[in-house]
Amino acid sequence: MPTATETVVSTQTKVRPALRLPNAHESDTKSPEWLVELQTKGWTVVREAIPKEKALEYADKGYEWLESWNLGFNRSDPSTRKTANLPWHIRGGLYNRYGVGHEQFVWDLKSEPGLVEKWEQIWGTRELLVSFDGVNLSMPEKERPKTDPLFAPWAHVDQSPFNDKFDTVQGILNLLPNGPDDGGLMVLEGSSSFYTELWKRFDHKQGERGWSTWAFQNVDEEMCQWVESKGCQWRKVCAQPGDLLLWDSRTIHYGAPPSSVNDRFAAYVCYKPAAWVSEEAKQVRLKAFKEKRNTTHDPADFRVKDRLPPDDHPSYEAAVKRPLQNPVLSKRARELIGLDPY
Repeated sequence: MPTATETVVSTQTKVRPALRLPNAHESDTKSPEWLVELQTKGWTVVREAIPKEKALEYADKGYEWLESWNLGFNRSDPSTRKTANLPWHIRGGLYNRYGVGHEQFVWDLKSEPGLVEKWEQIWGTRELLVSFDGVNLSMPEKERPKTDPLFAPWAHVDQSPFNDKFDTVQGILNLLPNGPDDGGLMVLEGSSSFYTELWKRFDHKQGERGWSTWAFQNVDEEMCQWVESKGCQWRKVCAQPGDLLLWDSRTIHYGAPPSSVNDRFAAYVCYKPAAWVSEEAKQVRLKAFKEKRNTTHDPADFRVKDRLPPDDHPSYEAAVKRPLQNPVLSKRARELIGLDPY
């Protein structure tokens, strides 16, 4: 449930662009393999969407951001790699408050041509708006046992069960080497094909509140096992710095924390056609940008997140005093925010 200070926006226009997969008579070039995989498997990886060196520079900016809070974290001192020395976060390293989505390095990242052009290919238009999502800066803690609830799967979809259409492509731009045990995206491959059937099969699990009407729904173990019985399998998506992970929001997935000694750094990115976003949502987005508040993943159907952490967290006072970000924006970034019209 949203808190008292969160804003919920779920109105969208009725325009529904289709996933762009040009065929032979529409284009002289074949669809890239990653775009075909996105449609057939429900997820894919675009290798080196941005140069590896550039991705590592963004990772360095992530470390700088963590150190800038002066809570005791120093990337060069292993003894400081503790939750107590870091700003408030969830699930081991997911940061979606403090307006982190509006830091200079995040807007530079979201405006990378090699990144944005992948959504231009998906939707067949350059007239896009981007989410004000957060980042994942996960660092393993040696003292945390693998039996900790942090390591439990939290399978979900990022689309309402009442919307079974191809609606949203989510993305993660990977910033550090990410192997099988380094945390990251877990996907139940092929599960998007059973989306409509899933909710009908488990209609009795709706509960008093019913299925979610906005872009999120938990999927319990029994439901996952049923999808697995259809031949779907869990995959840990591995990637190198600069690789772009994409998935259909109907695909069951979750983010796993690192179980190795390696850090996991990544940025959440999601773009949609501007024509798909209602005028109401566009105005709420502009207000959120002015206040430097993050949103959830969908540029059209989203919640505006609280800026401050819980008031009992050590980073609360620092967050209150921290000035609002004032990023220098490129022309493309201004378009993606909605500040400049197409």
